[in-house]
Amino acid sequence: MRFVSWTSRVLLVLTAVGCGSATVEPVASTPSSKGVVEQSEPTASEATAPNVQVDIKSWEEIQAWVAGQRGKVVVLDVWSTYCVPCVKEFPQFVQLHNSFQADVACASVNIDYYGGDVEQPEGIQPQVLKFLTSKQASMQNFISSDPDEDILNHINTAAPPVAIVYGRDGKLHTIFNNDKDTYGPEGFNYEDDIVPVVKSLLVSEQP
Repeated sequence: MRFVSWTSRVLLVLTAVGCGSATVEPVASTPSSKGVVEQSEPTASEATAPNVQVDIKSWEEIQAWVAGQRGKVVVLDVWSTYCVPCVKEFPQFVQLHNSFQADVACASVNIDYYGGDVEQPEGIQPQVLKFLTSKQASMQNFISSDPDEDILNHINTAAPPVAIVYGRDGKLHTIFNNDKDTYGPEGFNYEDDIVPVVKSLLVSEQP
């Protein structure tokens, strides 16, 4: 199944369950004319957050990174600056990384790139890095060099946010998305839905 690119369906931000809710408001952010959720300027402490980097990689390369984390539970957070729920839940993902980094490998995967001829992934990098720095996201961070709809097709999902959990053996365990009403009107969240799965895998798959 093919999904229409984010930028060609701006209304998806407002109407798709996975990417918006009338009750969700971004913190200190305003929509730009392109629909991007723009973040406020980082504070001095945020601007000096240690070890915040972002690499441009294909989905295949990201999967190779996952395979290289055998022995750890892996959590990928697939997100976009176009997605209000993504921005809202991202601090919970950072907290997961900070709390479990000894046993859990976390990586964010930004899918702002839509495959157009005008803007390439390198052009997206500054705004993505600015957001990650403001959140002190010191885990591994990627910008997908594959178009957004290709990534969503790979994981059979209509829209971000998406959290993908792999076991210590490197095998896919669970894909969390909001395509269905499984997690209620607010969608999934890390504290209630993902952290319990991660904890159960850490216990049941002890090396």
